[in-house]
Amino acid sequence: MHTVADVRALEAAEEDLGVIKSKAIVSDMVIETGINNILGALKADNLIFVLNNKKIILIQESDYGLEIIKEKKIPFTALSIGKGNDNILIKGLEDKFYILNENLNFSLAKNNDIEFNETSLVLPEKEIARYYLLQVQGPGVQALRLFADLHNGRFFGPFVMFIFAITSILVIFLSISGSYMTIKPSIKRYIYKARKKKRY
Repeated sequence: MHTVADVRALEAAEEDLGVIKSKAIVSDMVIETGINNILGALKADNLIFVLNNKKIILIQESDYGLEIIKEKKIPFTALSIGKGNDNILIKGLEDKFYILNENLNFSLAKNNDIEFNETSLVLPEKEIARYYLLQVQGPGVQALRLFADLHNGRFFGPFVMFIFAITSILVIFLSISGSYMTIKPSIKRYIYKARKKKRY
């Protein structure tokens, strides 16, 4: 179950683009991007670029919904996305800039003295965060989501998820060791009887 703290939105107030974990929300439409730790997003006309440090996807916005039309691994470590000199730019390590086109092809910018306008994903105001949250998970607390979060431990946080993982491993160990302790005497009796028959 997501909370207001999980929501990120573009810093520019005129852009309607929010992110919750691996989901992107644009104009009341939600799409699962399939990439975690989203670093940045950029809207250019009806195209939306979403990236993390190793992958970028291109989403097309239409009246009917959002659709992923291209995705590509980034051959360098990306830090952010933005615009500069009428190009879409990705900032890499050591202040290197890469020009990105609509086919998701990269070319290293020859001049690093570029006026780079970075698009930042920030924690929005609570009202805006609630709006994006409503698009992803609907109003109120849904029973299915609540039970799923209780079952996998997310409801209580990372510490309890860790305890669940350790407990699961211990249950497996107890099952295997208990089975071994139960079967071992039967095997010993069988072997003992077989030896006894051979003697006589």
